[in-house]
Amino acid sequence: MQTRLTRRCCLLLPAAIGSARAASWPERPVRLITSGAAGSGLDLAARLLAEGLSRRLGQSFTVENRPGANMLLAGEAHATARPGEALLLAPSTIASTVPFTQPGRLPFDPVGDLLPVAIMASEFLCLAVHAAVPAAGMAGLLQLAGARPDTLNWYSVPGFMELAFRLFQRERGLELTHVAYRGSPPAVLDLAAGRIQLGILPLTPLLGAIREGKVRPLAVTSSMRAPALPEVPGMAELGLPALAYDPSTALFGWRGMAAGLRDSLAEMVAQITATPEVSVRLGAAGMLAQAGRAADLARVVDAQRERVRAAISVLGPPQG
Repeated sequence: MQTRLTRRCCLLLPAAIGSARAASWPERPVRLITSGAAGSGLDLAARLLAEGLSRRLGQSFTVENRPGANMLLAGEAHATARPGEALLLAPSTIASTVPFTQPGRLPFDPVGDLLPVAIMASEFLCLAVHAAVPAAGMAGLLQLAGARPDTLNWYSVPGFMELAFRLFQRERGLELTHVAYRGSPPAVLDLAAGRIQLGILPLTPLLGAIREGKVRPLAVTSSMRAPALPEVPGMAELGLPALAYDPSTALFGWRGMAAGLRDSLAEMVAQITATPEVSVRLGAAGMLAQAGRAADLARVVDAQRERVRAAISVLGPPQG
């Protein structure tokens, strides 16, 4: 009997040690890595989250911006950090879309290195046109695209929405000219200046051009309307489910993170997003505070992966 008890204690000891370590985390400052550029909506979300976690855990959380390269820089920085020293705040597509749309070998494992922890917010994507485009809504835009495709150059944030819009064009017999950019900021500038006519872009950097009357929003991709633009309908409302998409701002942990710590972090994220200040500040930046747990994020990622697989089965794998 004593031998059995001793063996049982030995089996339980590693779990007990892991729980104790999780309870004492963080023992040193933590890097909150984000794929968003400074000043972006994602950057704002990261700073609000870092501030809230610092207050609750009594340790410094420092935002580290790693934009560019289709989120590969942020993913690699997170994956190569020592366990417990970094978290990643990025669009959920870093785990669902990037593995299928990025040619070549990834510098991180999107399954093993990106442990789903929580959803913090939804970042609205908006299909907008330059003010001179003679289309007041999506119906008018599609009519124009069919009659005069040569008048519409377009850009979309890379990843799922670009695939979805390419597939949408193919299914409707449209052939618009795609223009590539290194990120949303230069695309927003060119859309406002009329150098491109159509963009599917994060709402946050578009708001200024919309308010100045340089850009006209036609629809958001989300299942709900954006608080910053309540008059602009969603794609599903307009009967365009192929272009409906809810981008999630997601928090990922490290490989081997203890389940108890993951759940505690998810609870803290929910508390932070529920505060009026955070909700208002995210809303003003074109985002919606919307907490979700690890299981919610995992379901989002799985659903996005299936849509990406379906699109690539028709369009073929990305080139480059």
